[in-house]
Amino acid sequence: MTIPSWETLTADWVAEKIGAPLGLALEMSPVGTGQVAECRRLVLHENGKPLASVVAKAPSSDPTSAATAAAQRLYLRETSFYRELAPRLGTPTPLCYFAEIDDSNHFMIILDDMSPTLSVDQFSGLTLEQTRHGLVALASLHSGTTNDNELFAREWLNGTKAALAPLYQSILPGLFTTFLDRFRHADADILDLVTNFAHRLPHYSAQASPYECVVHGDFRTDNLLFEGRGGEVPLAVVDWQTVSVSSPFLDVAYFLVTSLEPQLLLGAADELLDVYLEERSRLGSPIPRDAARSELARYALQPVAMLVPAAVIVEQTDRGDRMFVEMLRRATVICTAWKSLEELDRYVAA
Repeated sequence: MTIPSWETLTADWVAEKIGAPLGLALEMSPVGTGQVAECRRLVLHENGKPLASVVAKAPSSDPTSAATAAAQRLYLRETSFYRELAPRLGTPTPLCYFAEIDDSNHFMIILDDMSPTLSVDQFSGLTLEQTRHGLVALASLHSGTTNDNELFAREWLNGTKAALAPLYQSILPGLFTTFLDRFRHADADILDLVTNFAHRLPHYSAQASPYECVVHGDFRTDNLLFEGRGGEVPLAVVDWQTVSVSSPFLDVAYFLVTSLEPQLLLGAADELLDVYLEERSRLGSPIPRDAARSELARYALQPVAMLVPAAVIVEQTDRGDRMFVEMLRRATVICTAWKSLEELDRYVAA
């Protein structure tokens, strides 16, 4: 199957994929600020009147970002998610019309356009009500895939995890060192957490959970669409390129820590955890609260595990650097309050 590039994309090709009439005009415009892939809004017009609108996603035009994404199978994971997993989940995602990837890691995904949506900036963070919607969506994803060994065995999931483990083990220490040099002017507390966590990377990566499930891997404000189609769709989840198999609290902790101001999270943590656990119980996949609290504290380190390497391997931008530092600031406050490093040490010693 031929996968078009932005230059070869035609109105008739788009129309064929989404069931629109042929012979229309195509208008393209950029969407979002993604650093490992590029999104554009595709609007089909007839006599100047818009008839249909979708969002297309293709590889980044930055060679370093595209090569990094390919090496981590990000493009393969996202196309596979939309083809094989999205149709069976209750987790709200935009309707996917097309998702293909070739052997050279060129891909394209065509999704329903959810605009207009409520714009929520990663820096300002979420409200508690928006956070509750996100936790309910996560409970659906996690409960529907818990301990699904047939699903986990698929090459694009656990095969990817196994293939990438040696790579991560070899390059992560160097990436942490690079981060500490590039961001040496960041707050001392952030640099201390990154330094102390770097020594524990093998232990963190070796964690196992009795509640293993499919996780989004980058569940945060920038990847959530609120009040889609002008309020018709309360929440839709996008950017599934880091989907993998892990503890559900990898997603829960990463979402809470990166999406809320620390003082807001510290005051509402028990209530928000209850939202997630109660929805899991309703779906028939309960987790004891004590076990949940322990895993949540350990996986509060996930923003450090993910964002430190990302900060030094994706295309560098002012907004990107500010976003990485801000999310790591939030993680530092929460990991200190929840004693996350100590909780990890206790887990390893047990």
